Amino acid sequence: MNKIRYRIAFLAGSSVIITILIVMFIFNITIRHKTERDAYNALNSQRTSASGISSIYIPETIIIPQEDEGKKILPVFCSPKEKSILNWYNSNECNDISKAIIDGNTYYILKIENYEPDEDLAYIGSYTVTDNVTNDDNNVEVSFAYSGKIGSVISYVDVTGEIKMIGQIDFFFILTALLIGTLSTISGYYIGRKLEQNQLSQKQFFENTSHELKTPLTAIQGYAEGIENGVITDLPRTGQVITAQTSKMSRMIEEILCLARIESGSVQLEKEPVYIDELIQNCLMPFEGAVQNKGLDIKLELSEVKVNADADKLEHSVSNLLLNAIKYAKTQIIITCDCKNICISNDCAPMSEDTLKHIFDRFYTGRDGNTGIGLSLAKEIIELHGWRIHAKRITDGIKFTIELK
Repeated sequence: MNKIRYRIAFLAGSSVIITILIVMFIFNITIRHKTERDAYNALNSQRTSASGISSIYIPETIIIPQEDEGKKILPVFCSPKEKSILNWYNSNECNDISKAIIDGNTYYILKIENYEPDEDLAYIGSYTVTDNVTNDDNNVEVSFAYSGKIGSVISYVDVTGEIKMIGQIDFFFILTALLIGTLSTISGYYIGRKLEQNQLSQKQFFENTSHELKTPLTAIQGYAEGIENGVITDLPRTGQVITAQTSKMSRMIEEILCLARIESGSVQLEKEPVYIDELIQNCLMPFEGAVQNKGLDIKLELSEVKVNADADKLEHSVSNLLLNAIKYAKTQIIITCDCKNICISNDCAPMSEDTLKHIFDRFYTGRDGNTGIGLSLAKEIIELHGWRIHAKRITDGIKFTIELK
């Protein structure tokens, strides 16, 4: 059980990281394929002089003059970048569109033979170079002009910017995967620890509940055997004890089942106008004997308050709170009610901060071994109405407050 937190942490973190990396992989394939397709479309449109081919690129062209009397004339009007492309092409001559990485830049290159129109052509342009001789940051613009026949051209598309952008996005994906993966791992760890604590609490809860159910069963069995063997002759008194133990056991089972129904979402409220002051007085009536036996002083400060609520379930919730107050009160219980809050206070023994923190937990077992089913059910019913309940320590005990709005 103590390994659940590590399994959940690993699964949460690894799932997030793997998912983001898969998205990154798909993104890379998609964008690189689109970049290549657009580059091919741009170069093919220039080769076939076709229009209407969709592409975001405009190819650049290196003009190679036509050979003069069998002598190859090298292009003379080339920028440093174009010279690098020519050198690469002369070393890796290809018949179709080729991808080249030159000086850290990425190009798609195509050589077009017998470029049309095959006639005298004046070609004027300029390019910029860096003045490395003087170590000057200023660039030098070189102008040129050419008039003659074109033998062929080398067209190319520079996709370096897109490749760098993809690399930056990949870095962002990896950073995001690590960050979110780490957060997911930490969250998974704490969720797993909470599950471990919940499992342990459930185990303790069922152990104590089994013990509490076993106690009345043992008493009933003992009295039944006494009657069977003729040892017990006071049948009316025995009947009262058996009835009380049966009622205690039935109440506990009903509360467990009610908690399960609420948790499954199968409980529907049947709301109607309910007067809270009358409901509290009705809830107190069955406990008059217990109050008198303990000599408790009940102080009521009730205003006439009407709310829309499920009367039966709300009565069950308030009764559980009153039963808890009567069980632990030393001398008095104070009950107040107004249009905003219902408050039930009692002068019980000092309560630890840990017990107060878990007082409404359905599977929490206190130091006295009580399972606290009643308070858990009371909280669930109140929250089902859309209200809130909380408990806090006061000078001489504890105070439960139901916030109606």
